[in-house]
Amino acid sequence: MLARSAASTLRAAVRPAPRAARAAVAVRFNSSEAKEESKEDESSKKIAELEAKFKEQEKEMQYLRADYQTMSRRVQEERAKATDFAISKFARELVGATQVLSTALKHTPKPVEKGSALGNLFDGVELTRKSILQTLAHHGVTPMGEIAGTPFDPNLHEAIFQVPAAVAPKKSDGSDPSAGDIIEVQKEGWMIKERVLVPAQVGVVQLEE
Repeated sequence: MLARSAASTLRAAVRPAPRAARAAVAVRFNSSEAKEESKEDESSKKIAELEAKFKEQEKEMQYLRADYQTMSRRVQEERAKATDFAISKFARELVGATQVLSTALKHTPKPVEKGSALGNLFDGVELTRKSILQTLAHHGVTPMGEIAGTPFDPNLHEAIFQVPAAVAPKKSDGSDPSAGDIIEVQKEGWMIKERVLVPAQVGVVQLEE
């Protein structure tokens, strides 16, 4: 009898769990999965939001960098203009001095005897002229160069006189000048970098009416 009682107790101990208990375990398991998925969705959403914010800030940084570069360039340009303006008046005076010296050298009787009083004076004037030209070039002040035979430009040149095409001298290459071409430079023009400092005074071929 004791053996039968023990067997009954053992069977009761190993009896399968009720269906309700198994269902509760399944519900808890499914609930945990849902929570994990919800957390993953929230994390993905936050990451996407952070990436979007990062891209927006990166664009703003690019705009700010471009604005800074533009502002820096404008400041440099304004500073250069202010510097050019500050030296323009003094540069014009130096240009005037070189033109006076050039005229003096041009009208000096030739030939000039080396070692003579006139020769020494001539050399001194030429040396002074070259020194002034070097100083001007150092500050971006340069002559316009050879412009005879080129078309007249009111932004660069000042017309002092006009000559009819019929009596206008030929160009250096032997061809006839066209109406509006420069035939003579009476006073050399000068530039300060890209800006006109002193317009060239020229004679031009008369335009046809």
